[in-house]
Amino acid sequence: MGYVGMKRSVNSQFAIEDYEVPLTHFNKELIQDFIDQNEEYEALRTRTVKFWKYVAERIGSTSWHHTGSYYNETDHYSLSSVAEELLQNESKWNNKYKAYVEQEKEAQRTENVFLSVIKVQVWGGTKKHPKLIGYETVMGVKKGDWLHAVSQAEQNKYKLSANKVEAQTNFPLEGYNELTKKYPDFKAQKRAINKKVKELYK
Repeated sequence: MGYVGMKRSVNSQFAIEDYEVPLTHFNKELIQDFIDQNEEYEALRTRTVKFWKYVAERIGSTSWHHTGSYYNETDHYSLSSVAEELLQNESKWNNKYKAYVEQEKEAQRTENVFLSVIKVQVWGGTKKHPKLIGYETVMGVKKGDWLHAVSQAEQNKYKLSANKVEAQTNFPLEGYNELTKKYPDFKAQKRAINKKVKELYK
């Protein structure tokens, strides 16, 4: 097996010259050059690199070749195969990609959002003579430094860095079952949680 320097096998280089490349090689310049050489794909010129890579990953690699100093087996993807697939099934891929982008956006919106249970001090007395009269345990949706209460609570939301919040346990947004195992008092509140998340992302 011949090698081109320490980067890739001769076969990999031949494949790349024929527009059969690793996903990491997909870029605007490569795609534009490919279309310049294959005018029948002109209708695909305005498609984004991300879209080409999305389709390539899902229709699968067309070959693999050794690359790098450790002879890694690297998948290569044919731009011709992607272009043909797009021309034949454009509507299907448009719909799939649109749904994928929406899922990505939703994931980004909720990546810093958690379910959380906090233990909060409850104060009474007067302004001059405040008195700690007990504690409440509140379950809600954590966004940033705030817990937006879902369970019945003294307040609608709580600043988590405030002194009166004594303990906090976080769960991933999809970890409701785990939360209710540890805190069974908060069962049957899944719908209320979903409603609260929607309110936060109007």
